[in-house]
Amino acid sequence: MFRSKIYTFTLVVVLHYCAFSQQKEVIVDLIDKVENATNKNEKLQLLDSLSGEIGKMHDKDFEFYKQNFSKYTLQYINLAKQLDSIDLAAFRTSKLTYHYLQVINKPDSALVIVNNILGDSNKIKNRINLGHLYVKKAGANYQIDDLEKAIIDYNNAEKVYHETKDTIYEADAVYFNGQATERLGRLSQAVIKYQTANTLYTAMKDTAYMAYSGLAISGIFSQLYLLEKSFEERKRIRALLNSQKNKDYRALSELSINDARDFVKTKEYKKEGEAYLKALELAQKGKLSVFDLFRIRAYVSGFYSKHDKTEIAQRYLDTLELTPELVKNPYDRMFYLKALGTLKKAQGKYNEAIPIFEEELEIFKKSNDLQSQVHIEKELYESNKGANNFSDAIIHLDRHLLLKDSLYNITRSNSVIYYQTLYETEKRDSKIAIQKANIDMLEAKDKAKKNLLIFGGIGLSLLFISIYLYRNRMLLVKNKKLQQSFLQELLQTQERVGKRISKDLHDSVGQSLLLIKNKVLQNKDQKTASIVDGVIDEVRAISRSLHPFKLEELGLTVTLQSSVEMIDENYDIFISAEIDNIDTVFDQEKEVNIYRLVQESFNNILKHSNARSAEIIVINKETDVEIIIKDNGKGFDVSKEKSSVSKIGLKTLSERSKFLKASFKILSEIDQGTTLIFNIPKHV
Repeated sequence: MFRSKIYTFTLVVVLHYCAFSQQKEVIVDLIDKVENATNKNEKLQLLDSLSGEIGKMHDKDFEFYKQNFSKYTLQYINLAKQLDSIDLAAFRTSKLTYHYLQVINKPDSALVIVNNILGDSNKIKNRINLGHLYVKKAGANYQIDDLEKAIIDYNNAEKVYHETKDTIYEADAVYFNGQATERLGRLSQAVIKYQTANTLYTAMKDTAYMAYSGLAISGIFSQLYLLEKSFEERKRIRALLNSQKNKDYRALSELSINDARDFVKTKEYKKEGEAYLKALELAQKGKLSVFDLFRIRAYVSGFYSKHDKTEIAQRYLDTLELTPELVKNPYDRMFYLKALGTLKKAQGKYNEAIPIFEEELEIFKKSNDLQSQVHIEKELYESNKGANNFSDAIIHLDRHLLLKDSLYNITRSNSVIYYQTLYETEKRDSKIAIQKANIDMLEAKDKAKKNLLIFGGIGLSLLFISIYLYRNRMLLVKNKKLQQSFLQELLQTQERVGKRISKDLHDSVGQSLLLIKNKVLQNKDQKTASIVDGVIDEVRAISRSLHPFKLEELGLTVTLQSSVEMIDENYDIFISAEIDNIDTVFDQEKEVNIYRLVQESFNNILKHSNARSAEIIVINKETDVEIIIKDNGKGFDVSKEKSSVSKIGLKTLSERSKFLKASFKILSEIDQGTTLIFNIPKHV
């Protein structure tokens, strides 16, 4: 029995060798034909066959594949371009860039060949090929950490795929765009990209990528410390995955890893350990890749080290060292370094831990990963302190605190932007839903009326038509009032949000910057202190533009005078002002709107009028306050007022005037300047 198995094995090896040798002969024969071919079209076909055959050698003889695949594929691309077959060249370029990016890790080379073909992008008829090239170019920029360019390329790919209605590729481009945006720290923008991708995957019922895009969303929520939303998102994904007949163990394992990270933030350390062990169990059950197991075991080792179970941590670390190719790989090595450094520190071997953490820190600096840098700086502080290197310990503590403050401000800013975006999106969706409901209601009523017209006769028809027209007229009036109410509420909301953000900038960010400045001055770093002063001035300027606190402190009259003087000083325009005292005439809300009215009027003059001088007159009359603002600019045709209003931005002035129950007149002629007159009643 044993002898027959040996014979069978030997036969299989011999047959495999023969097949391998035969394939090599086919390739050698094709190479010979390519070298001797004189007809370009025939040579193109031979190169196509040759590239395909060499591609099959990837798993059989990688060195042979590596040496020859790019060589003959480039020949194919260049010949296709000579024959003006740009689509063939574009398709093959996309395949070759995958080889450079994923197989031999040469993103710079990938960038060169993809840019070479994109120079003829206007000749590419199959737009899908163009989308693929943009994605590959983005991938190359992503790998060399030029993320801004990667985002531009992903945006281009999204547009191409959307035009061709290729939802699968569009969803992938949006998802990858989210990853690049997230790496730049633009978390609020990244989560919107992931949510868009998730919607597209959901429409296609692509469960796997619904899960992965959902995981990315939960990861953003975690970084923003929206932990409840982070757990909720993973709960939804887990329910989706568990409902599938064929389990995606990789996604389920990632869910548990993300659970563990959030349990650290909620200080539920027992649950953290259970989550990591669950992730490892799922990875083993699903027979995931060596890399996935390597990464999860590194997490488990680090967890046990942090909780003083160094013997168990060492056992898991030993399993990592059984895969030296991963330990040495620049990307995978950071997981090994984290586990090793944490163990050395837990064992009290601080001098051994320090160079490990320093190597890990350099990796995170290259990828601009602030969150990980904060953690490593703390580890280096504690390790140097344990090794009695107190001066180095203080340096790392200062860096840790500085990065922590910076990360806190970034996270807080992203949270504000996220909720503001969410609010605007919900408001827009609500408005669309109301409009759709109104349309549906009108359609239903219209249908009913048509039925009545059929059976009611001519007399009743006329009656119902009259009623219908009357109701439509009333509906239009009502909608107009609703629109005005909505716009006025929007203006008030903008002021409230601006005031709140302005206060936060002044009270929180401003104070934090002052503390940083004081700390920098203590270290006698005048250059950095000067930079911080500049940042403080910028924050204050933004705060003042968001809400005029001077209005509450000095009154409306002084604030208007000061605003006009500031424009006169900072812009190439002469402004004269005659402003009566109008303090205490209006309540605070109206004063803010009057200030904005004047501010927006001058903004329009600066942007559109090309005026060299302007004038503001504020007259405190018995029953109202009259504001006259003139300029000697290019003017416009008042007979085309509607288009002019939308073009030069006076629509907001009109809405603010309505809010103040004020009359608003525009006097203007071409090349004769413009005069705006507001009469604001005092007691309304």
